[in-house]
Amino acid sequence: MIASGDVEIPSEIRVVARISSMEIIRYDMRKLPFIAREHASSYCGLFKISCGNVHGFAEFELPVGSHPSDLVKWASVFRALKGMELSQVTQFIQQHQELWGNERMLFLHEAVSNLLLNLEQGSTSDVMLNREEIRAFLMQYALTYYSF
Repeated sequence: MIASGDVEIPSEIRVVARISSMEIIRYDMRKLPFIAREHASSYCGLFKISCGNVHGFAEFELPVGSHPSDLVKWASVFRALKGMELSQVTQFIQQHQELWGNERMLFLHEAVSNLLLNLEQGSTSDVMLNREEIRAFLMQYALTYYSF
């Protein structure tokens, strides 16, 4: 269970930051470098959540038995987050935790936390990758891709 109040959102971020987009990929484990053969059949991927040009990332690995047959349908529950202010996102996540399940909640929480950190660091950090760099990486290693 994700504890309430885990993520402190500074007031200057609360006012301006809205979720502008999200992307999720399922890695093609055969294409990723440095992956041991025993992980070649793992169900792993990357989730990206954005506020304008600032992004939060989280990788996920789903346990055997909880692999969705359709990643797009499985991740589409996050569509409701698009356009929300970050202060609303953390509350919305907590309200839907039981419905969405632990696997989704863990990487979503991690991505939002990473996004908040990157927003706080602002333009003085190296976390602001351009869209083309991110898209190129995602497409190079993707087996399944969904943008919303």
